[in-house]
Amino acid sequence: MKTASENSRLVNGQVAALEKQLRILQEKVAQQHRQILAEKQKCEDLLHNMLPDEIYRELLKDGKVAPQSYSNVTVMFTDFMDFTSMCEHIELKKLIYELDTHFSRFDEICEKHYLEKIKTIGDAYMCVGGMPMRNRSHPFDAILAAMEILQYIKEVNLEKKRNGECQWNLRIGIHTGPVIAGVVGKKKFLYDIWGDTVNVANRMEESGDAGKINISGSTFEYVKDYIDCLYRGKIPVKHKGDIDMYFVDRFLPQYSADEIGEIPNKNFKLAIGKL
Repeated sequence: MKTASENSRLVNGQVAALEKQLRILQEKVAQQHRQILAEKQKCEDLLHNMLPDEIYRELLKDGKVAPQSYSNVTVMFTDFMDFTSMCEHIELKKLIYELDTHFSRFDEICEKHYLEKIKTIGDAYMCVGGMPMRNRSHPFDAILAAMEILQYIKEVNLEKKRNGECQWNLRIGIHTGPVIAGVVGKKKFLYDIWGDTVNVANRMEESGDAGKINISGSTFEYVKDYIDCLYRGKIPVKHKGDIDMYFVDRFLPQYSADEIGEIPNKNFKLAIGKL
């Protein structure tokens, strides 16, 4: 028969073993909790990357986003010409890698000029200025971004030419007008915009030329006192009739920092800041 002292040591040993098991379980629970929080943060970061800040916060708070009307924004489309034929002559993995590199650069340029990327559709890129944070400089922001994008593609093509490789031919179209914006989907959220303005902007791109920025008469009216544009006349557009179109040429001399009018000066920045 065990003595009282032996029984006490046995009980103490069992208690110590149970306490050790409890600490192990508690640590496992804490570790799982940290993993859950980390995964939750990853999901939120991914969602945040897909949506504008304002929309992201509303979605987290309310679980949904109410559609919004914007009376005046500027929509820009870019598209690489002859992309399908490029796929026939370039290794597909290499082509997609280059396309991703270009779109990543477009993202940086658009963010710099306060434009919101909406989506890519194959080799087309769509963005908008003046929303979700409203501003009055969006027609200029879009053109400045378009100019920088074309300059980037020119530099890419110079290297391509030296190496005897296929070059990228980019068209850009811009139009200003009203849109409706909202989030669609439950599992795969998509922030998108709708309206005739989107359709016309797309037609501006389709009706343009490689290496040029084709803008509508609507956008031209906003920028004509600062940027010199070449009037192309009324161009027939599918389902839209004849639309006034202009090729962006250069900044007017009084707003240019260089002789060829590719770089805006301080006067231009001050002027559009007062809009």
